[in-house]
Parts: sequence; structure tokens; C-alpha cells
Amino acid sequence: MISKRWFRVRMVLFLIVFIIPSFVLAQQYSLGAKGKEAVGTKAMVATAHPLATQAGIEMFQKGGNAIDAAVAAAFAIGVVEPDGSGFGGGGGMLVRLKNGQSVYINYYGQASSKVHEAGFVYGKDNQTARAILIPGTVAGLTTALRQYGTLPLSVVLAPAIRYAEKGFPIDETLSKIILDNTNLLLNHPATASVYLHDGFPRTEGDTIRQPELASTMKAVARLGQVGFYEGPVAKSIVDEVIRSGGMMALDDLSKFRPTITDPLKGSYRGYTVFTAPPPHSGVTVLEALNILENANLQRLGYYATSAESFHLLAETMRRAYADRTSFLADPRFEKVPVRGLISREYAKSRFDDISMTAVIPADYRKTTSGMPSQYDRHDEGNPAIEGSGSKKNDPTVDTLKKSTRTDSPETSHVIGQAMYLEPVGGHTTQISVMDGDGNVVSLTQTLGTFFGSGVTAAGVLLNNGMSNFASTARVNTVQPNKQPRSSIAPSVLLKNGKPFMVVGSPGAARIPATVTTLIVNAVDYGLDAEKTDSAPRFLCQKSDQYLSLESRFSTEAQEGMKKKGHQLQLFGEFDLFFGGAQIILVDSSGTLHGCADPRRGGTAVGY
Repeated sequence: MISKRWFRVRMVLFLIVFIIPSFVLAQQYSLGAKGKEAVGTKAMVATAHPLATQAGIEMFQKGGNAIDAAVAAAFAIGVVEPDGSGFGGGGGMLVRLKNGQSVYINYYGQASSKVHEAGFVYGKDNQTARAILIPGTVAGLTTALRQYGTLPLSVVLAPAIRYAEKGFPIDETLSKIILDNTNLLLNHPATASVYLHDGFPRTEGDTIRQPELASTMKAVARLGQVGFYEGPVAKSIVDEVIRSGGMMALDDLSKFRPTITDPLKGSYRGYTVFTAPPPHSGVTVLEALNILENANLQRLGYYATSAESFHLLAETMRRAYADRTSFLADPRFEKVPVRGLISREYAKSRFDDISMTAVIPADYRKTTSGMPSQYDRHDEGNPAIEGSGSKKNDPTVDTLKKSTRTDSPETSHVIGQAMYLEPVGGHTTQISVMDGDGNVVSLTQTLGTFFGSGVTAAGVLLNNGMSNFASTARVNTVQPNKQPRSSIAPSVLLKNGKPFMVVGSPGAARIPATVTTLIVNAVDYGLDAEKTDSAPRFLCQKSDQYLSLESRFSTEAQEGMKKKGHQLQLFGEFDLFFGGAQIILVDSSGTLHGCADPRRGGTAVGY
């Protein structure tokens, strides 16, 4: 077995021999590996794996734009980070074009037309064939390329096909995830043959080859999305899903179409924010930002060291998550009060519900949702909707304290005991790309949880997105052809009409909190790309009993939070539980600064 030290030496040599020489044509390049910043003026790609980043850069070398690069990286990441996304999954892509047009491509999976025949039981069937949604990745990425890219599909798919055929070395992150999910992989022989050897998990340094997946990719390269959604590949997928106990029809695949819509648009402290519309969770990010804009976070102190600002962030996210649970669903099937949720007036009502001295209600799970429908009017002048870039005056700390609730009948000031947990979570993947012409892409895609359903057909590992539906709720219940609510929130910020930030993250329920915090780090605290991506993260939501946080929060901040009534659940210093964000920031000179999350093994490359 190869030692970890020797594997890391091999990876460094790999970067030197294969990645760095490819930038000769660019004359000047910058490589930022695992949390280190890359700098560029012409282009930037940040992904969770060096080979996916390289696939994007190859497209720039061939004369492509940011959309070409993002699609190539998205296809490639499904091969080299197979636990998080791939042909069998779905996602969303926010595109900001150099002409000022912004679009959102929703290619998340949807339930089969025969979903009720599958007999899916929430909890019991979450990682089985019954949990498989109609996959949208191929349709979404090929549509994006056709509409906004410049290179042929065969060229854009070439790196992914190469990695599947020739193989790639397992890195530390994937090795751990394979080990943690061995039982799931063992359930499916076709899947086990890729990730296990004689029933044992493949380890760091081993090579994974996926010839059957390469064959499916070649069919798509030749035929476009028809090569996946019709013909032999489609039949293989349907047959395997049914054989494994799920339900899917050939018509479900042939009729699948991604949707291209306007992104959700808002503003935060003078920055225009574009983000993912329902059923994705950009609305939760915008609601949280609107609540926070009622306070001056700088004066309250940095949230990782100040209990005052940390408490406000935590209580804000708790309310935003409560609203997400109550109102967010597929807008084709449910009325989602989007304008109310992102209105300034509604945000102020939620802000006024926060006490700066105590957790109210003391039990997170008793957090109530608000009444956004009262504010859900067609107010075209509302900057939270129109993104006019108007900047509000932040109240002082004294004003902030006066505006908060003082009643605290449920507050007992119980000092929470910190609990250490093993790393878990982090599924899904994020890709951030920008080119020198001003084209920008923020893309998040997923299989659901790690390795999805565990079912492989035609070389394609299939998702388990049915688990994102609610078992019992007024909204987000399962219906034929419906999309479940998703946590993904790929976002782009503009400053004075020009790109300032490309941001997004994996991490399941942690995504809205992570994206909000990343924006706060860049906008409120003025952190650079590296510090923004490395800053401590947390999660505070209605469905949890504890506030989850990385252990790098200062002792003072932790103790202050306990005194306010929070019960803390500590994770590692840089924990995969909190995702793997890929960000790009643009400074005043137009220079691009990219960073790949240190919680994963990715890279950012600029030139």
C-alpha cells in the first residue's frame, strides 16, 4: 500500500508534470492548492479537484469562454469526485454574461411520473433505487454549452472521458469517503467493482478507472443529450433502476428538460446579489442578508471572536431556515412567497424578533416561521427584489440593542456543553469560473448524499434526490414530475455593475449558512479570497438542538454564546461537514483572486 507521504509527493509531481506545463501558452499562471489563493487577470477556475480545474483551464487554452470552462469542469468533477456529482445527478448554474444578461439554469432532478408506484419510504429508502430522481446533469450542462458556450461538446467532454478511461489517483478526501460508505458500495456489484477491490475499499493512491462511464460519455459527445436520455444508455438506466427496486420510465428520461429562468436578484450593502431561485435556496441567503443589513456587523466585531455578531448571525440563520422549511418548494406545484421572503419590510420584522441578549425561543426546534405572505406584493421599487444597489445606513450597536426584543420568558441561560463529533457530510460540489471578458459562472451540482443511491447503470452512479422531499409537510411533498427543495445556492455579486464575487458551496443543509457567511466575510469584513474561504463556519437551524461550529471559533466567542443560551456542537478545525466552497473575488484593479476550499483537495488556477 502506498504511503500517504509518498502519495502527496506523487500529487506534487503530478501538478508539476501535467498541470503546470499546460500554462505555457498563457505565459503566466498562478496555482492555488488547498486553501491557497491564485491570482489572474484573464481567467480563473476554482473546483474541488485539480483535474477538474485543469479541464476548465484547457477550455480557455482552446479559446473558450467561462461557460465552456465551467461545463468541462462540471463533467470532469463527476469523474474525479464521483461521490459528490456526476451524470446521474443534477444541479443549478448561475451564468452572468459579458453583455449584462444573467440566467439561472435549473437542472436538478425531478420525480418520476410513476413516483407513487415506487413506494419510497422516507428514512428507510434514502439510499436505495427508490430514492432515484430523473437525473438532470447531462441535460443541464449540454443546454448551457449550446446556449452560451463556444466550443463543441466533444471538445468540452474530452477531459472527462480521458480521466474515466485512463484513470486518476484517489486523493485523501475520496479515500475517506469510500471508507465511510463501504457498506453502501457493497450493496451494488457494478458500483463495488469501481470503488472496492475484493470487497475492501480502494485507498489513497490507488487508481480508479471507469471504462463503462467513458463509453456513455462518448455517446453523449457524439449525439448530445439524446445519447443519454434516449437509446441504449437510457434503457440500461431504466432497466437497472427497476431491477434494483425503484421506478422509472423511458418517457421520464426523454421528456426531461432543464429550465432557464431569471436568477433571484437582491442587494446587500450596495452590492447586487444574483442567486438561485426556488426550489433552490438562494431565497434563504437573500432573506438572511436582508436581516443582517439591519445591523452593523463591523461594529459588533468579527463573528469568530465576538459573541455579539456570532449570536446575530446564528439567530438570523435560525429564522431564515425556519422560513425555508415552511415555504420553499417547487414553484410549479406550490405558491412560494418569494417577494415577501426577500422584502426589506419582512426582514425587519424578523430582525425585530431577535434578542441580542438571549436565545428566544431557547429550543431551536420551537423557532416559528414568519408571515411573508403579508409582504408578498409586486413592489417593483423594492431594492431587495430589484437589486438597485441602494445602501442603507447601518444602525449603531446602541440602536441595534434598542430595536431587539427584551422579553425572554423561555430563556433559562442554560450553559450548553460542547460536544465533539467525527467529521461527516459535505456532499455535492461547487465550481466557480470567470473569464477576462466578464463572463461568470457559479455552479453547484450533486448526487444527493455521498455516492447517491449507490446504484450504477451504464457506468453512471445514480442520485438519491428523493430524500430531499419532506415526509410530512404542507409543501415539498412528493408528486410526479416535481423537484424537491434543494439547499444549493450558487451566487454572484456585482459591485457597481461589475463582477465582484463568485460563490457557492456543497454541504447539504449547511449551504445557505455557508454562502451567507462567505458573503459577510467578503463584504462586511473585507477579507481576501483565502481568508474568506478559510474562515470558521457554523450552522444554526430550526431542526437541530445544537449550534454546530468549527472549533476555531475563539474561546471568548464560544463562552459568550453559551451564556446567551446556545448549546454548542464542536467539529474539527477545518471540517468537511461544512462543505467545500470555491470562490473568486475581483479587486478594484480587475485582478481575479480565486480560492479552493481547504476542507477539500481542490485547486484554484488563474492566469
